[in-house]
Amino acid sequence: MVRARRIIEGASFGPEVIRTAVQAFEDAWVEIADRFDRSSHASAREVLANAIISAVRTDSADAQVLRGAGLRAMARAFPERFASPAPSAKTEGKGN
Repeated sequence: MVRARRIIEGASFGPEVIRTAVQAFEDAWVEIADRFDRSSHASAREVLANAIISAVRTDSADAQVLRGAGLRAMARAFPERFASPAPSAKTEGKGN
């Protein structure tokens, strides 16, 4: 979990862009975390962090745009995990 945050926080952007990227990352992760088993969380979070940083084009950014870019990149990187709707915590009997 820490490595993904380091990827974003270590990027060469201003503090406001970094805060926006972190927010986009956290929002996207909450949306897709249940598509990954706990043993693959760290690697999936790294892919997401790199996708979001790659989507920042200038020293300004929009959290919703970055979130969307991250989610699209995850769907391309893990098509088997995004082929069907995400399982809900209620149907699996566990929460996050």
